[in-house]
Amino acid sequence: MFAALTVDGTTVNSLDDDSSIKLIFDADIEFRCSACGADLVETPHGFDDNGDNACPAYQSDEPGADGAGPHTPERVALSWCNSAGIRTDEADDAITLSLSTGHPFGAFTITVRRVPDDADSPLAGRLLLHLPYPD
Repeated sequence: MFAALTVDGTTVNSLDDDSSIKLIFDADIEFRCSACGADLVETPHGFDDNGDNACPAYQSDEPGADGAGPHTPERVALSWCNSAGIRTDEADDAITLSLSTGHPFGAFTITVRRVPDDADSPLAGRLLLHLPYPD
C-alpha cells in the first residue's frame, strides 16, 4: 500500500506501513480583541492585554469620546483543541482518529477496522466502527 501525507496540498515524505500523524495546537491564548487584535487574558476585572485594559482601537458610539475604552474579547478559533491525529495500523487493518480537548492527556478516539474475509464470523469482510463508551 502506498500512503502519502500532504500539508496544504504539498506532499511530505511517504509513510511507513503503520504510521501516526498528530497535529498539536498551541492553545495558550483563548481570547483576542476583535478591535485591535491583542491577545487577552481574562481577569476578575474584565479582559486585559498585559495589564492594560484600554484598547487603542476602541470605537465609541457616543460623539466626542476620546477613543479609549475596553477591549472587545472574542474567542480564538480552535483554542479549545489540544490535538488531532490519525493512526494507521496495517496489522489490524484499522485507522484510528483522535481528538483531544480540555485535558491534554486524554482523547476521544474513533477506530474503523475491517474484519478479515476469512474470519469465522457473520461480520467477515465488513467494516466495524469502534466508538468510546462508558464501560
